[in-house]
Amino acid sequence: MPTYLCHGFRWPRPLIRIHIILQNLDDAAAEWLMAPATTATLTQNFHTLYPELMASLPSLRFIEQYDPADTTAKSQPFAYVCDQVHEVQLGVDIDEVRGRGVANEAWGALVDLRDKIAPGEKVAWFVVVNGDVERWAPPTVGLLEGSSAGSGVSAGSAISPTSGSGSSMGREEDGEKQRKGFRKWFGRNSLRKSKSMRDLNIDESIESHPGTPPSLPQTAPGTAV
Repeated sequence: MPTYLCHGFRWPRPLIRIHIILQNLDDAAAEWLMAPATTATLTQNFHTLYPELMASLPSLRFIEQYDPADTTAKSQPFAYVCDQVHEVQLGVDIDEVRGRGVANEAWGALVDLRDKIAPGEKVAWFVVVNGDVERWAPPTVGLLEGSSAGSGVSAGSAISPTSGSGSSMGREEDGEKQRKGFRKWFGRNSLRKSKSMRDLNIDESIESHPGTPPSLPQTAPGTAV
């Protein structure tokens, strides 16, 4: 959670939006000036609009205050435009930092810049806390779709060995069914063959002895027919 001791002025968010719209800065995000693309775009724009002032402000920076626990606001009411920024690690001697002072040229240039983009704001020293400089955000719909498509491909490739083993098991089951079908088919044919041979023998006996009835199968004594 970076903490900054900085010298500059506050730039109200509505004025930031107006400046970006009027200057047609497509690469600038009005809600977060610490984004690298936004910082570069605004700095270049200031160099174009105010070259004399920016010559005296070589270390101009944009600082945001941010509380990650605050989920009710998409942005803070203002950002900071600073000519001096000191990041506080464990502690800092404020009097020592302020005692170094600000060069007259830098002070005058900062006041003039304040009058042009944020008139009425105070030029002073501020302590600014930023809970997340990178400001993490959830993935967009496009990224989610891309990740889901990638996971689908990887999932398919991951289960391909399993599907291969499953197909081999299916082939084994099909082979077993086929063998059972062959056995059933040959068994039926043999049964039909035995029946046809028996019927053929009976027919031959009838033709050879027309007056003799066909012999009945013998049964054991005492067995009811």
